[in-house]
Amino acid sequence: MTKLSDGVNVTIQLNGKTVNAVDTNNAGAVYDVTYTTGNNAASKTVKVTVGQRGNIPSNNNSNNNNSTTNNNGNSGNSAWNPSNPSNPNGTGLPNYAAVKGSAVYATKGIYMYRSANFKKSQRMATYPKAKRVNRPMFVVLGYDKSNGGALRYKVRDVNHGKKTAGKVGYITANPKYVVNVYYKTMPKSHKITVINKKGIHAYKNVNLTGRAKTFKKGTHVTVKSFEKHNLTTRYKLSNGTYITANKKLVIQGNY
Repeated sequence: MTKLSDGVNVTIQLNGKTVNAVDTNNAGAVYDVTYTTGNNAASKTVKVTVGQRGNIPSNNNSNNNNSTTNNNGNSGNSAWNPSNPSNPNGTGLPNYAAVKGSAVYATKGIYMYRSANFKKSQRMATYPKAKRVNRPMFVVLGYDKSNGGALRYKVRDVNHGKKTAGKVGYITANPKYVVNVYYKTMPKSHKITVINKKGIHAYKNVNLTGRAKTFKKGTHVTVKSFEKHNLTTRYKLSNGTYITANKKLVIQGNY
């Protein structure tokens, strides 16, 4: 129970259990918030339903006519740039948001812009839709929102050998266009297929050192478990070696 003011206390419950606060990231959750006078002479309970946080842009290429930027790429709220977006810390980032410092790639054609408010005149680079192995890749440097509330990633282009490599700008965070480069789950069949033209290597260590074996393109590999390594992920094989979980190099299932 929390003291709201002199003579008034508040109790918050979720599914019959008392919690410290309403988790604003827990979309759809229904909380029972009870206000009670200090002498328990009167009380009132209200239901609070958490709505969906943030707006997802319906079209990455749409223009925003308001040209005012958000503090040159900063939201103005220092607590809004978390290292763990899924943590219920009130940051307002949706659970699909990629962690700062992690790699993402575009599954459809997108543009890079100079600010979070996408205008055609501020396009810095064009990334056409490409086959999986050639999809453009970026590292997430931070977050911002358009004036309309759409989430954007501030990114660095890491497409080595391309003219755009090294550029820093803003791209959509819409998961219909941009997703994590690394798998976050195990394949249901425990099978992955190598799709990289040059194949992939298995390594003795999770940091992919100590090369142990090479798998050619098209090879079906059985994976035993799934492990995180910093902001990337690995698949562990039954013999204890590790391979990458990079979606540009492997795909879940047999193909």
